[in-house]
Amino acid sequence: MSVAPKIVVRGGYGLSFFPGNYTSNADLKNAPFTSVFSPNCQSSIAIQIEQNLGVNPASQNPSCATVAGAPTTFDQGLPAPSAPNISNLANIPALSFVAEAPKFRSALIQQFNLQLEQQFGANVATIGYVGNIGQHLPESINNINQPVPFNPITNPGGSARPLNGQLPNLAGVSYIQSEGISNYNALQASFQRRFTKGLAFDANYTWGKGLSDITGFSQQGGSQGWSNADPTRIRQIEYGIAENDIQNRFALSLNYALQYGKNFTGVKKFALADWQVNTITAWQSGKPFTITETGSGAGNPVESDGKQHGYNNRATPLNSGGQDRPDQIKDARLSNKSLTQFFDTTAFAPQPLGTIGTAQRNSLFGPNFRHVDLSIFKDFPVTERIKVQFRAESFNISNTPNFYIGNGSSGASFGNPAFGAISQTDPNYTPREYQFALKAHF
Repeated sequence: MSVAPKIVVRGGYGLSFFPGNYTSNADLKNAPFTSVFSPNCQSSIAIQIEQNLGVNPASQNPSCATVAGAPTTFDQGLPAPSAPNISNLANIPALSFVAEAPKFRSALIQQFNLQLEQQFGANVATIGYVGNIGQHLPESINNINQPVPFNPITNPGGSARPLNGQLPNLAGVSYIQSEGISNYNALQASFQRRFTKGLAFDANYTWGKGLSDITGFSQQGGSQGWSNADPTRIRQIEYGIAENDIQNRFALSLNYALQYGKNFTGVKKFALADWQVNTITAWQSGKPFTITETGSGAGNPVESDGKQHGYNNRATPLNSGGQDRPDQIKDARLSNKSLTQFFDTTAFAPQPLGTIGTAQRNSLFGPNFRHVDLSIFKDFPVTERIKVQFRAESFNISNTPNFYIGNGSSGASFGNPAFGAISQTDPNYTPREYQFALKAHF
């Protein structure tokens, strides 16, 4: 909508559905087509150790000696798998499921924007708001059948698995549901100059924030302790900064055809005229990452029994399928950062057993990203209709290294000897490269 000769207001709204369970590994795998067949039982020695520690037997896998059909030795190889009978699940040893919510829904994304654009001669300035909301996003939960978190005061010994009453031989149940949400809000500004007197450029800046209670498929996906502490309270525990959240980004593309030598002739024009300089520059704030437990080092304190227990999931120590997150006791940001200590490692502490750690998902941001590409072009006329273009191009001309801390890496793993250190380069980083080319135009 034009509100003045050189002022335009633009806006838009879109509604998109993503049909189909495009992230599921559960299709056609519900009973009787179970996707996992493993001896979900343990040795009698393990049972005895747990009994001595006061662990509730109903919260653990039973002894293999008491499970009908469970292998007690593998001297003769693995037992031949057989198709389970839907009416006789209670008698199937080693029972696990990968299940899907009966009312799984297609993901819904709402997108909207409002922008104000004004022209100044050959230049155009734009400022606006951009946002989106995601609903019914897919969530792949590690195990919905894990016991209620152990707590020496409120829940000593732990509790039975949620489905223990119906199927005591049932261990892990991976679950796919469509309960995830996300939202993104951003201020976007740009300044463009259309090609005039040899110069054209496009500079833009984005200040935004993305939040979600799911894990996605970005470079920062990885292990975030997502859903492992308590799969029944994902929204309350996991809602936080999205792993693909880039809160600040500036980009500049510039092309300048040098005006020098336009009136030259002969050899002088051949050598000095018709040069062009181009650059693409990008700067953005760091990628978020999550602190997770390792079950070793600082994350392996002496417990009330005077012993150390290597739990990589202290909220639910019986959940061997995934890590959780520790407590965060203070601000972890440092004013003087280094590759060996990028954040304050003393800001994290092991939480009491059976409690949810206070460290939020993606609570810290890694190093900033910087990248500059530069090129020069020169056209050499051959005939009236044919010319040859010489191109010299450099990618990351400053050879600036770009680092990041990936989820699940040693630097983000509480208790790891390298906790707090950076040892990875950003997946988008490339060392300085030069290339030269000749291109014929006709």
